[in-house]
Amino acid sequence: MTHTVVILNKVAATNVDAYVRPVITQQNMDNGYFFSLNGISSGSGIECWVPTVPTTGSLSGLWMLKEPEIPFLASGTNVYNGLGTIRDFYVSASMVATAIKPQVGDIITVTADAFTSGTAPTAGQYCVAVNAAFTLTAQAGAGAGQQWICREVNYIPYADGTIGTGRLTSYRLECIVA
Repeated sequence: MTHTVVILNKVAATNVDAYVRPVITQQNMDNGYFFSLNGISSGSGIECWVPTVPTTGSLSGLWMLKEPEIPFLASGTNVYNGLGTIRDFYVSASMVATAIKPQVGDIITVTADAFTSGTAPTAGQYCVAVNAAFTLTAQAGAGAGQQWICREVNYIPYADGTIGTGRLTSYRLECIVA
């Protein structure tokens, strides 16, 4: 299974600490997942927010998971960092991770795994948060809640160990409604 790769091209969270929070995941999550933060965990020992899947009434003001993509291989309780590719990275359940709050004007690049199956956008399409999903959906017009517009379809180079491949289709998105 492959996982989302995210590049933060230009985001306000880079310079504003108020747009960055620690979260503790309740399930395995990919970078680029969008969620609400409605409460603080009581059992993590540190102040961590709990991500919850967006619902129809809470599709705006969403946060996004973003950890550095460090591939790893897990064998039982042992974790070996550095094995695999960037597409193998995800945040395991019950792990502390970083969430950022996208702002209007933020620009990110994501791979197709950031979208609901079969809905990767073309340039100019809107990408919107949807009910009961951590991913975005591409559509022709604007929707309700958090919205992005696909500015460009391009590629992210990555090493996969084979000659003649090593690039992922990517989508450069700009936040137009936070």
